[in-house]
Amino acid sequence: MKAMYCPKYGGPEVYRLMDVEQPIPSENEILVEVYRSIVSPTDVNFRSGKPFVARLFSGLTKPKKTIHGEMFVGKVVQVGSGVTEFKVDDLVYGTNGMKLGAYAEYVAVDTKEAIKKVPNDIKYKDALPLLDGGITALPFLRELAKAKKGDTVLINGASGAVGSMAVMIAKHLGCHVTGVCSTNNVEAVMNVGADEVIDYTKEDFTQNKNTYDIIFDTVGKASYSKAKQALTEHGLFITTVPTPGIMLQALFKKNSTKRRASFMAAGLRKPAQKISDLEYLEELIRNNELTPLHGNEYPLSKLGEAQTYVETGHKVGNVTVIVKKEA
Repeated sequence: MKAMYCPKYGGPEVYRLMDVEQPIPSENEILVEVYRSIVSPTDVNFRSGKPFVARLFSGLTKPKKTIHGEMFVGKVVQVGSGVTEFKVDDLVYGTNGMKLGAYAEYVAVDTKEAIKKVPNDIKYKDALPLLDGGITALPFLRELAKAKKGDTVLINGASGAVGSMAVMIAKHLGCHVTGVCSTNNVEAVMNVGADEVIDYTKEDFTQNKNTYDIIFDTVGKASYSKAKQALTEHGLFITTVPTPGIMLQALFKKNSTKRRASFMAAGLRKPAQKISDLEYLEELIRNNELTPLHGNEYPLSKLGEAQTYVETGHKVGNVTVIVKKEA
């Protein structure tokens, strides 16, 4: 099978499109023919080996896993002898955890991972983005921030995969939402439902005297020391990229009702929790409360270009690689 092979840490140029052996599913695994895979900042980190501390998990001197890609959608083509919940020809989407392997024509997935069938009434292209921005934004807003009707919420990075989902989820929860993005993306953020949009090239939300109950930094670029002055008296700053200071606040000030900062490791949630979140988000799609923002698409052979775009920090919506053309 064809796969993007990563033999060493480095820039996007280290990837090689190669013929490799097709995986054989074990007793509790399914073999999935991959249609599309998400390209996320986490995937970039697996390739670059940065931050260095991450190599404790991914390999100290070179990658333990040479075929990356965690989130995918595709068709089941083989099932292990112990698998009962999936069958051949099922259309499925999910994550493969630390096993990765989705930047390839086929991936073997343990059925204990966060994987489920794509509902018949939802397009698989719309289901796939739920794995990235959706199941990150939902627990941050619903569980960590406990966003509720009437809250004022500011989303920094509102045009990205997590940010665009956060806008729609916050609106579903009854919040008044302000999105922050660049000039080119203002229209896209308005289209996903933001009540107001701040163009950060023209205005600094930390300096405009407005305050918010929740500030959600989805791109890790806002400084809490500056952003806290834009919080209400009991406001909460949450971020997907915590500093050591924010991690300490999360530990020691989690019960405080004053201005504070916090974070959560949404990616480490149990598969059952992720599947429950996916079902919740699927229902929002059915109710026309959530329409995934689709970004750039690349063929598998151009994975390096896709990751270069993601590394700019200015991507719009969800970036995907197409492994198999329209099925």
